[in-house]
Amino acid sequence: MAEQESIVPVAAIVCFLLGVTTLILLNRSKNRIWMDKLAGLMLGWCLIFFGLRYAAATIQETGWVDIMYANESSDLGVFQYLYYSFTIAAFAILALFPLVYPYPVLQKESSIKLVGPITFVLGLVIVITMMLTDYKYNTFWQVLTIPCFIISIPVYFRFLSEEMVNNDETARRMSLAAGIILVAFFGSQMTWWLAQLISINDEFIGRFAIEEGVKSHSYLPNLIGDTVVNTLGSISILCLVAGETWRANKKGVSSFTIVIFLILLVGIISGIADIAVLDIVESCMVTECETFPASYAIWYKFTTEALLLLFTPLMVMYILLHFDVIDTEAENNQWMTRIIVILMLLIVSSTMIELLQSFLPVSQMVSSAILAMVVAIFIGWEERIMSSLIGEGESVSKKLKSLGELHETDISDEELQIFSKLMGVLTTIIIILCWLYSSIVR
Repeated sequence: MAEQESIVPVAAIVCFLLGVTTLILLNRSKNRIWMDKLAGLMLGWCLIFFGLRYAAATIQETGWVDIMYANESSDLGVFQYLYYSFTIAAFAILALFPLVYPYPVLQKESSIKLVGPITFVLGLVIVITMMLTDYKYNTFWQVLTIPCFIISIPVYFRFLSEEMVNNDETARRMSLAAGIILVAFFGSQMTWWLAQLISINDEFIGRFAIEEGVKSHSYLPNLIGDTVVNTLGSISILCLVAGETWRANKKGVSSFTIVIFLILLVGIISGIADIAVLDIVESCMVTECETFPASYAIWYKFTTEALLLLFTPLMVMYILLHFDVIDTEAENNQWMTRIIVILMLLIVSSTMIELLQSFLPVSQMVSSAILAMVVAIFIGWEERIMSSLIGEGESVSKKLKSLGELHETDISDEELQIFSKLMGVLTTIIIILCWLYSSIVR
């Protein structure tokens, strides 16, 4: 068995590349309604922050930091500060995103203009607070995902009901958008739904707290953050399973239905695996922490970790393209959109092949042949892939406008671009703060 390599560096490339491309394509997309434009900006910057987060984690994993700062007394180096800070910045965007998309709660012009400043202030305040407390509450900020659950679940069931009861086929785009957003927000937690249901996730949280060190870990706030997000993820997947089962009985099985049931199945298998390793988990509380079996680590790398690091960016790309957030018909956007779609699919596919090779007795020649086949398929089916992403989609804003539930404002693109400018300033401040603070406390 070959040594398993981390997929975090790949996630850094995928997220950052997709985020930057999103901002470029949005800048070229004219005549977009404010809802689509602002949602695209928020998703683009969220991807950039996650890309920078994974880049910081990658540098941390390489061991360069230990060489550069051999005499460092603090466990928190500059790249660890950057990792936490960019995570917080991304979560600050995620906290406000459900208020804008797919069903905008904020529709007054004054409220829309405040999205950027509120995100900036929220992110900066939490970054500084966590930095000053040495990140003892390093998972408590996951409570920022609560608005997504509160808004997306009712939106999903409302428009699913309209599709089922009133045979409104156009309502599917709203329920689908809400469902995909729920998976993007809570995907990794959805794979732990059974473990959360039988209340064994707390055992894992306790183990991780001990591994990190009691002095540098505040158990109760982090327990609250982890419990909230795990509970919301578990409820979300069960709600989506119920909804998609109802729809499948009347409309047939869709690709999204298959994805939901695959996540449900992964959760069942993961729950059984978690029960099997409970003795290892509890070893930290008794003697010393035992390592997990290799098969257990491989399973989570292919499921939870792959879903979080690789497939979540692809879901964001699907939202941007399928729901017409980006103007893919614009002449300047067509070629770049096609390139980025094929590139994203190839990166993810090649990474999954490399992961398979890490534990299967597959030679380099065989894996290269498989990758060549994947490339040939993507090139040959490029038009079909693009048509499935773009051709069948339509903006959710059009559906809301047809219902008279979307207020059209006079906000200009320049006013919406303030969000990007503020996020750029936030990025600069985070880098300076992390470098300065880490050099002081070192």
